Amino acid sequence: MNGSLRIGRIAGIPISVHWSFSLLIVLVVLSAPGSSASEVGWLLLWVLALFAAVTVHELSHCVVAARRGLKVEGIVLLPIGGMSQISGLPGPPTVELEVAIAGPLASVGLALVMGLAAFATGAPVWPPTLFSGSWLARLAWLNLLLAGFNMLPALPMDGGRVLRALLARHRDQVSATRIAANVAQVIAVLMIVVGLLFDLWLILIGLFVLLGVGAERRSAGIQQVVDGLVVGDVMARDPTSVPAHVSVAELGGWLAAFPGRALPVVEGSTVVGVVAMVDLVGRPAGAPVGSVCDRTSPVLDPSTPVFPAVLETLSRYHRDEFAVAVAGVPAGVLYRSTVEQLLRGAGPRSSPPERRRAA
Repeated sequence: MNGSLRIGRIAGIPISVHWSFSLLIVLVVLSAPGSSASEVGWLLLWVLALFAAVTVHELSHCVVAARRGLKVEGIVLLPIGGMSQISGLPGPPTVELEVAIAGPLASVGLALVMGLAAFATGAPVWPPTLFSGSWLARLAWLNLLLAGFNMLPALPMDGGRVLRALLARHRDQVSATRIAANVAQVIAVLMIVVGLLFDLWLILIGLFVLLGVGAERRSAGIQQVVDGLVVGDVMARDPTSVPAHVSVAELGGWLAAFPGRALPVVEGSTVVGVVAMVDLVGRPAGAPVGSVCDRTSPVLDPSTPVFPAVLETLSRYHRDEFAVAVAGVPAGVLYRSTVEQLLRGAGPRSSPPERRRAA
């Protein structure tokens, strides 16, 4: 997420803090007028304990997601909580259910451990308390509250994802998303109303849920258009490729005759990147294409689903063309414009401007 600062890595998962987190620290300090430096320090320490619990919660989502074959980008901590950046969701209902429930279960587990530790040391664990008494008891109740709050059935919160996964077992995922989104919208409005009466943070969370609901609705609409399609259905099928040793001048002359065309770049018979005219601009005429092509964008497989994998790829990489290969052998090129036409309701383009073998 833009505006985030990487602060570390746990279990191989990057942890970042959004710049807006600093506003929370300021609000905490301003909310304790007349307090001593020691009291403010303890309050800030409690905020850090809260976000340590949030981090464990989010890490649980990420670990389960990674074990189920999903791509985990990292975790971003925000003033209203944490956000796991996981590609491939919602995915199959079973996978989404397992990923969604992992966070609340981890929080409940932490609550039990802290509660048992408090009991073992003779600290009172009842009545519930968050701001006084034993830290062990307070952390136990904090994690239990975190688990319970996240299980509210409001997308994109964990409970909303659990609800959608359960609904998707008996109906298609698009209708499951729409039902879960309707429930989430009602809960978000209630949060905002209650927040106006009691707590500013509930207003912020309610607004966050409303934004998330809007995104989920748009995602469901897109899924309905492209559901079941794979890269092979929308790519330009053409095994034409360019060897990595071909010079920029040679390829540039060829590409000039075919505006908008892109080619997979091969070393031997294996695709190593993709090249278009934009990659050649300003490059030395004698430079080999293999040194100027884009080797960072992924080489797609024809079996890769358009939703959500390809759409996430288009969002993550600022390219208009992607090489497609089967076991490293060129199969064609996927053009961003083809997918965009499809999302606008137009039929997919079957090929780029004209096919012709490169030098």
